Amino acid sequence: MTTAASFLDSLKNRRAEPPRVAAPAWLKAIQEDAWQKAVTAGLPTTRHESYRYTSLRPLAGLTATFAPESPWEFLSDEAGNRLRELLDPAGLNLVFVDGTFVHELSGAGPEVDLNGEKNWSLYDAVHVEDLSEALRGPSAEVVQSILQDIAAARSKLPVPLAHVAPQETTLEHLGSAFMNDGVVIHISDNCVVPVPIRLAHVQSGRATVGFTRHLILGGAASSSRISETYLSLGHLNNTKVTPALPDDTTPRACFSETSVILGPNSTLRHDRILASGASLHFGSTNVTLAAGAKYHALALNLNSRIGRHDITAMIEGEGADVILNGLTTAQGEQVLDTHSVIDHRVPNTTSRQLYKSILKDKSRVVFSGKIFVRRDAQKTVAHQQSKSLLLSSDAEIDTKPQLEIEADDVRCAHGATVAQLNQDEMFYLRSRGIPHSKAEAMLCDAFAAEIWQSAEDPWLESLTKNELAGFFK
Repeated sequence: MTTAASFLDSLKNRRAEPPRVAAPAWLKAIQEDAWQKAVTAGLPTTRHESYRYTSLRPLAGLTATFAPESPWEFLSDEAGNRLRELLDPAGLNLVFVDGTFVHELSGAGPEVDLNGEKNWSLYDAVHVEDLSEALRGPSAEVVQSILQDIAAARSKLPVPLAHVAPQETTLEHLGSAFMNDGVVIHISDNCVVPVPIRLAHVQSGRATVGFTRHLILGGAASSSRISETYLSLGHLNNTKVTPALPDDTTPRACFSETSVILGPNSTLRHDRILASGASLHFGSTNVTLAAGAKYHALALNLNSRIGRHDITAMIEGEGADVILNGLTTAQGEQVLDTHSVIDHRVPNTTSRQLYKSILKDKSRVVFSGKIFVRRDAQKTVAHQQSKSLLLSSDAEIDTKPQLEIEADDVRCAHGATVAQLNQDEMFYLRSRGIPHSKAEAMLCDAFAAEIWQSAEDPWLESLTKNELAGFFK
């Protein structure tokens, strides 16, 4: 049985089960249309361009089981306590267990105390709604509008992106077919949110498949910071599991999509940390920017059996600015894949990309970055750089920075470098009595620090350092 047939048949069985809450007619139509497109095309293989280096064969042996009702109840006491330790005490924490939004574990940390009043006017400035409720309640029209705006923006992508093999959009269609869990976040106009909003995704071990969709709306002249964190079961109980749960090496598939619409002169810092161990993670981020909007993203791909992230930034207003920074660390036989697209559609816009990768053992990292500058997008400034460090002769990096420029008054550049550790630097450290493994770790840390320290976020930096400690040891 092929990968597509086995996994998609497994999902088909889940779709046949009656839903917990009935979906409105418009949502059913979207889900059914997306499902039919997915099963008709099938899953992509390595014969398809954007999946040439990322095989989805591990999905073949995975039987889809979704989260039970109240999945957080299956967390052990130890896991629950560990989760509370991982949350940011000074932020607004939104917790998802097996892809399901957990109201009971979410909320502002006890240390949030601004203007002498607990939690300030945080919930007036930031409106958060469970997606499953928003899809069926008074906010349904807002959700429909966001989905339509993102779809319209994506429909305008250049021909090389808009006309791909049907299989290459199957995972996107699966996300729409099972769209139900996630959150809608609306940042009010002219509001500066002084605390970060953390979207923490964890696994109880009960589900093998989870679909999550987040919708983020940044009001005009607003400023906020949002981070998505994807953690494994091992983060919650130090890899010790209860007899009722599988161990942390059991494959699980996570499908996540985040849609961001930024209003005029708004600013969003968006961090994304992937540390999901044995999971198969497939995520996408779609961003539209109005005039003067700023979108600064940091992607830390630190641990996953297979991890893929597709990010598309569509610049629709003059004066908008996009920064995409990323760090990938791969070991064992992990495959970590990043595809980025920045589409400059109007004049006087800027973008910068810097992605760094460190590989060891038999791992593989893929980076494909594309910058499009439309004919009318004069005065565009765009730079893209990929830098990779190989610690093993068996590791493989496939990097492909690309520029497609139709305008003639622009400043654009791109490049890629692949290297090993500097032997002179290694000799210097070794001659000072530093062991080889420690010297290697020091040089790797120096190489990576430029990226993760750019977060300027103590909570995120602490989490990242803990993850990198295991990689550099």
